[in-house]
Amino acid sequence: MKTSVFGVILLVSFLSLANFSSAQVVATIDGEAIGQDEFLYAFKKNRKENEPINRDSLEAYLNQFINFKLKVRAARALGLDTSLVFQNELEGYISQIRKPYLEDDSAEETLLREIYARMQSDINASHILLKLDATASPSDTLKAYSFLDSLKQTIGSKQEFEEMARRFSQDGSARNGGNLGWFTAMHMVAPFEEGAYKTAPGKVSDIVRSSFGYHLIFVNDKRQNRGKIKTSHIFFTKQRGREEAFQRAQMVYDSLKNGGDWSTMVSQFSDDNGTKYNDGSLPWAGIKQLPDDFLDIAHAIDTVGEYTKPKETQFGWHIVKLEGLQPLEPYEIKKTEIAQLLKRMGRNNLAEEALLKKLKEENNFSQDAESLNSIIDEISQASRSTAYESELKERVIFTHGQNQVKTSAFLESLPGFNIKYTKPQLIEFYRKFEKDYVITYEDSIAPEKYPEFGFLMNEYEEGLLLFEVMQRKVWDKAAQDSLGLQAYYQNHLNRYVEGERVECLCTNNKSEQLRSELSELFIPLDSLPRAKSYISKEMGDSKTEELNFAKRTLLVSDLANFEMGKPQIGKWFEPSSLNAYCLVQNILPEGPQQLNEIKGIVMSDYQEELDSQWIEELRDSAKIKINKKVLKAISNR
Repeated sequence: MKTSVFGVILLVSFLSLANFSSAQVVATIDGEAIGQDEFLYAFKKNRKENEPINRDSLEAYLNQFINFKLKVRAARALGLDTSLVFQNELEGYISQIRKPYLEDDSAEETLLREIYARMQSDINASHILLKLDATASPSDTLKAYSFLDSLKQTIGSKQEFEEMARRFSQDGSARNGGNLGWFTAMHMVAPFEEGAYKTAPGKVSDIVRSSFGYHLIFVNDKRQNRGKIKTSHIFFTKQRGREEAFQRAQMVYDSLKNGGDWSTMVSQFSDDNGTKYNDGSLPWAGIKQLPDDFLDIAHAIDTVGEYTKPKETQFGWHIVKLEGLQPLEPYEIKKTEIAQLLKRMGRNNLAEEALLKKLKEENNFSQDAESLNSIIDEISQASRSTAYESELKERVIFTHGQNQVKTSAFLESLPGFNIKYTKPQLIEFYRKFEKDYVITYEDSIAPEKYPEFGFLMNEYEEGLLLFEVMQRKVWDKAAQDSLGLQAYYQNHLNRYVEGERVECLCTNNKSEQLRSELSELFIPLDSLPRAKSYISKEMGDSKTEELNFAKRTLLVSDLANFEMGKPQIGKWFEPSSLNAYCLVQNILPEGPQQLNEIKGIVMSDYQEELDSQWIEELRDSAKIKINKKVLKAISNR
């Protein structure tokens, strides 16, 4: 069974925080340790700025921290940490916080530099493609692979490769002998590019599997990257005949040599309507941005400002003028573009491959290539179930860290049971198995390797558990217990006593006429929605918008400029604290506020009481020990 990577992280993190010597423990709850590093991490993160670390502050926070841990233990006892919803939410959080710790920028840097190194050269290659999608059956996969393998054995020259490409390749390039022209790094899918750059000129590559199928690649030539080039041209189409186009081109060339103006010649004779009124100017172009034959003509010009004799391409005849040359930019300038291309082309996984290589080196990964090949061969000749029942399952497939990983683990990772897989399929399955193992192992040691990550991850997990258990034990309970809320309110009326108050309708509109109209309409209104509806009906929507009013309850004692004497219903006044005019609607005598006025406040107080009662129950049922020696040692630092 495949174990979740994050499941391993959480398990190891939880266990690692529970295994301490007594010198590292600040407290225990039923024997479960609270380590001083975890405690100090939480204390420092939550203390106020510049608050000193002394005995009193440590003891006060430890008391709160123990309450927190008791609630988390209660959540685990309820099984809240085992729910699928909880685990998915936790994985979402951890996938974000793990990046700075478990993803290595140096691995991406290595990849970017590797691609830039490939960009130093261009490759001209041909290929033979046998199309195969990701859902191809094992028999179809084996058939395609075996056919290309046998084909490779018969190819001894470029001419033979081109002939085989014309006969068997399933790509549009087959009619050209499989020729793909010139390309450089980031122009092809990753497996194809890697295969091409690994193959010497004049040689056939190993069989390459890409998202298109299986390829054989013949490298025709390799050259130094020529950078970008800026050109202008006068173009002569062959639509009126090749010879006539050439004669026109030669006539224009002769005119130029005899002092003719370039701009005039372009506008009068060029058949390229996109450039003829712009001096024939073409944009800066690199490989694949203009046809290869045109670029070859342009790069053959020695000096900026010079132009060629009429030269033929597949499209017609050109007189090409060199306007500028730009070599490949330095790495520091090019790296951002390469990174963006990687993302756009979905090749970010190459950075992952560089990271895998680094992690293998760090953890002393070792493998016998011949043994692996033998294991894959034997599995391909039997079904998974047959292989699992043989001695094969006990053979070591690789060593990582202190662990010897046996073939049985790989067999268990394969989908299906009685399925017989081809060697290419098994190689793909194995690569995924190896990658998953290396990443999972790194995840499992991350809390120990990066202590702050372990604490942060534990903080997220326990924070989510606290929220869930508080929802059940306190917040929802208070919200649903209307009788308990009413009883709490009645038993604590003295908390909610207020002085004399006035209920007012307030507006920031200074128009006396509008306020006068509002006074005339006045009737006791017990809610703002009713007030708005009534006034809108009586005065019209536009007047309601102009009033921009709201309902307020104000303490008479707070109204320093309330000079009307005894508050009177129907009177306007202007409290300076609100910068508004207020119409008195009701007068509330000194005494307890009604529950419906302050339900939110009472609810919060009731929740606090339920929380206190629950903490008391949790403390009564747990055996708590505090290591005062450790606290003292910490406070003396």
